[in-house]
Amino acid sequence: MTFLLIIMLGSTLGFLVLSVPIGFAILNGSLISMKVAGLPLSMALTRMVSGTQSFLLTAIPFFTLAGILMREGGLTKRIVNFCLIIVGHLRGSLGHVNIVASMIFGGISGSSVADTASIGCVMIPEMKRNGYPSDISAAITAVSSTIGIIIPPSIPIILYAMVGSVSIGRLFLAGAIPGLLVGFGQMIVNVVVSRKHGFKVHRQDRAGFLEVVKGIKDGVFALGMPLVIIGGIVLGIVTATEAAVLAVIYALIGGFFVYRELKLKKIPAILLETAEVTGVVMMIVICANALGWMLGYARIPQTISEQFLSLSTNPYIILLIINVILLIVGTVSDLAPNILILTPIFLPVVLQLGVDPVHFGVVVILNQAIALVTPPVGNCLYICSNLGKVPVEKVFRSGLPFMLANVTVLLLVVFVPKVSLWLPNILMK
Repeated sequence: MTFLLIIMLGSTLGFLVLSVPIGFAILNGSLISMKVAGLPLSMALTRMVSGTQSFLLTAIPFFTLAGILMREGGLTKRIVNFCLIIVGHLRGSLGHVNIVASMIFGGISGSSVADTASIGCVMIPEMKRNGYPSDISAAITAVSSTIGIIIPPSIPIILYAMVGSVSIGRLFLAGAIPGLLVGFGQMIVNVVVSRKHGFKVHRQDRAGFLEVVKGIKDGVFALGMPLVIIGGIVLGIVTATEAAVLAVIYALIGGFFVYRELKLKKIPAILLETAEVTGVVMMIVICANALGWMLGYARIPQTISEQFLSLSTNPYIILLIINVILLIVGTVSDLAPNILILTPIFLPVVLQLGVDPVHFGVVVILNQAIALVTPPVGNCLYICSNLGKVPVEKVFRSGLPFMLANVTVLLLVVFVPKVSLWLPNILMK
């Protein structure tokens, strides 16, 4: 069985080195291991098709579409403007705006990549115009966008819930407090960085009551979107998929009728972008189903579980070991396959140690958030590098202090499970 694991993962990594798209690399690794095991290759097709039958997966294209509609319909701009009113008087104010906007946007799109593209297009040029170096502007945008997959809704959480058969409602709630803590931690780091570089405030005085009211009035529709989505799920009014559809309808109404910035001529391009993003994710999902079945056939999770438990029965030690593995793998592989492939391997291990699967899910997502800004694969890093027209390595170096907030919250969640479990235990008993 160990031989099969070596063949499976070795061939997959080999294809990745040859620059084969990750979905096809996973599929090729599955087919080669099936051939070595003497199994009919038709099993791969069977598992790929059956793996697409999850109703939960239909939420992915809708949340993606909602994020793009927000960007094109003016909702993202209103969120940024509101944040400027609230924190524009603080030192390093544009950095704070960037982070707070990511926290709000994270409660809508479910995608850090969508967050990066939407907010980065607005904030990076604005920060550069106000004296922020290109590398720091891009770094703050990249690292703060990782909040998008922690605060609910979250596409990676949907993938984890599907693979691990875990309550999506509890997982969404479990990510809320850690996501907010990451955001507040990054704001503290931004204060230190701003003092070091002497960044000025965006406005000299604190916004008055009437200005705040005006900002709320202009942005209330956009700001209400996270409440509608999460509130609907928590109250049991809608499922995650229905909430995603609701988000699209909400964004369409906001873009067409409230802010009137969304034009019919933009819709074909919006749908095409949604299809491209969704297609990449779904290709990885269906190919990872074949690999996941092979892992189960070869009893890899059981074997690894036995090996881990032979090292220690202390859940915190095992979680730390798994964290290190997840962080290392995250630097060389993309978010979706990491969740789809590694969850079936590590979840049985932590379940035997009494770790709550919801708690473990948040640990996995926090790890993947760090991976999004870690080269050589970090997607958010490359998007912001392109938007800021600055080398990736400079963005990464400037982002390291902000990543400390992510790492700190990750360790806090590992050692204090109540940080993630308190809210779902209160609201969804």
